[in-house]
Amino acid sequence: MEQSLSEELAKLYDSTCFRYCIWQEGRFVEWTQDDNSVQKRERLFPEQKNQLILQPMFPILSKRNALIALAQGILSLMPSKLQVYFNRLLYSLRPRIIRLLAGNWFKNFSARLRAQSISKIKENSEQLLNDQDTLFSPGDVLISFGADWNYSYYNQYYFLRKYKGVKVITCCYDLIPILYPQYCIDRVASIFTSYFLDIADGSDLILCISRQSERDLNEMLERTGGAKPATHVFYLGDNVVFGSNNGISSSIKTIIQEPFILFVSTIERRKNHEVLYRAYHKLCSEGKRAGLPKLVFVGMPGWGVNDFLKDIDLDPLTQDLIVRLNHVSDAELRVLYDAASFCVFPSLYEGWGLPVGEALSMGKVVICSDRGSLPEVGDDLVLYVDPWDSKTWAEEIYRMATDEAWREQWEQKVKLGYRPRTWSHAALSVKSQIDQLIKS
Repeated sequence: MEQSLSEELAKLYDSTCFRYCIWQEGRFVEWTQDDNSVQKRERLFPEQKNQLILQPMFPILSKRNALIALAQGILSLMPSKLQVYFNRLLYSLRPRIIRLLAGNWFKNFSARLRAQSISKIKENSEQLLNDQDTLFSPGDVLISFGADWNYSYYNQYYFLRKYKGVKVITCCYDLIPILYPQYCIDRVASIFTSYFLDIADGSDLILCISRQSERDLNEMLERTGGAKPATHVFYLGDNVVFGSNNGISSSIKTIIQEPFILFVSTIERRKNHEVLYRAYHKLCSEGKRAGLPKLVFVGMPGWGVNDFLKDIDLDPLTQDLIVRLNHVSDAELRVLYDAASFCVFPSLYEGWGLPVGEALSMGKVVICSDRGSLPEVGDDLVLYVDPWDSKTWAEEIYRMATDEAWREQWEQKVKLGYRPRTWSHAALSVKSQIDQLIKS
């Protein structure tokens, strides 16, 4: 996404005013196409030991949950004889506490605490600000589209904006680690709230890839008392890139000779591959295996799926029906989209859902989860199913696979109704916001 969008933006601006920068040795430096490719990768993806991210000792809570935790802590530390009386007191004060939290006093108090924290950090950042004099000038626009939560440089956005006059644009893909921490590695979930609070402080504009992500972001900032920068929704391009067919692997050439269903996604718990496995297991146990096409998972294994993958490998009912493909090239992905009978996407939550848009842009029918932003992608051109309902997934998959007239009806609906979103359109939407920011 970062590469596609930056390439399209570069086409819209004069080369003298559009430049790339990277974070290297504690400062931003310009990067050019002439830089050695190995050096470029080392700069863009430095070793984790060089990162300076400080994780919070405890997870950051909403105002309501923080108050509950505080009351619980006081109650637990009290002598047991006093706990009953203190608990009754809290209940009697509950209406007043709710009014207090909803009032401007608490919001102003939270803002003052955050301002004091920022002031303290600023004292340690003077040298960094001086270092940026050679790269940034007042009025410059710094845009970050990458997954910058994993690097230390996002902490510098506030100071560049506040004290160097640089206009900062950042991007919000989703708040899944905050909303559904159970689907993420602990480290990610623990830092995301503080990350977005820092991003909100340091951004003139936050780009959101869906209306759902924008709502989630604004609700989180309201709940935690964070800053409220401007936001803008732009949609990702879903035009599947062309590539050379010379590099198509023999395994993919074999797969496309027979009917198959395609699911493009990293294999992780949130993507919900398991509901498809359960649906296939159910259909096979009902004697319907002969009518099932192969189910192809395209994506690398992620976190927390080892036991699930073992289930697939060892299950005699679904043996050889579920295929996993890793390291698929752009050309191979397009071949798979083109040859698939239809596509599935049962994710439990998404900030957008790019594979759904890609499948629709290729004219493919999609059976899809109805959660998060996915209805924004597919509108009424997608067959939606509750991501937890393996029985209905089994029914809809089997009908789509065996009822050719039904599938053709949906294909016609997609081909007539879907208008692909391109990366050039995404770049134009972003450019309009950059231009407004420059004029402001």
